[in-house]
Amino acid sequence: MFQYIFFLFLYPALLLFSVFMGARYATHRLRLNKSWKNIGLESSLMSIYALLISFALAGSSNHANQRNDEIYAVADKLSLVIKKSKYYEPELKKAVQDYMVNFFKIHENNLNPDAKASEIIIRQVLQNDQKLDYFLINYLKTNPESKAEISEITSNTSNLRSEYIRLTQNYGKNTPTLIISILIVYSFMMGFLIGFMKKTHDNQTFIVTTIFIIISSLMIGAIWDQDHPGIGFIKPNYESITEVSNLFKAYLLRDHI
Repeated sequence: MFQYIFFLFLYPALLLFSVFMGARYATHRLRLNKSWKNIGLESSLMSIYALLISFALAGSSNHANQRNDEIYAVADKLSLVIKKSKYYEPELKKAVQDYMVNFFKIHENNLNPDAKASEIIIRQVLQNDQKLDYFLINYLKTNPESKAEISEITSNTSNLRSEYIRLTQNYGKNTPTLIISILIVYSFMMGFLIGFMKKTHDNQTFIVTTIFIIISSLMIGAIWDQDHPGIGFIKPNYESITEVSNLFKAYLLRDHI
């Protein structure tokens, strides 16, 4: 919650304050009759700032795209496990269905977790997987003729587990705090420079200042938002997994009628 307050209110206010401080420093220099001449570095500094923002935004967007790709991959693995389970022997079929029920419970109770919650989710997924493995090991001892089916179940559920763990670990992928800190500090310095040059050249238009504050706030806020899907405005699209879950629940309902 504090992060939203910072990026929506405090950060724009601090940018405006940096512009004001730059203008105030320029006023002080003018009173001392100190002149200022552009040497061409001003636009270069702004270009570096723009490049830093673009690279950081591209990185956070890549993380978000990877997250969506992994969601589709998980949905495909879920569909395969469910489809295959329809043709197993009743006892194996029941075990796989129980596994899937627990899997969907884990997923639905932990939508959009943060990096710390990801560790708990991974532990729950592994426990659910181990529970099925114990059953399959005991089942194989009394039903050696089902070795091929058990091998297939193990392979499919292992692929599903690995894909879901990759998805969960993606929540911990974000722009390094150092990079975000550099961007924020750099933006304050650019605000100071804008205020300084505006006052030095006696330019009273506020268009550049307004655009700078709005663009900086939106861009850096968007980077942070994409890096924190658990609490950000930009949420992963779980529609593909939800559709598979609904089909599975409908199948269970028909199976018990």
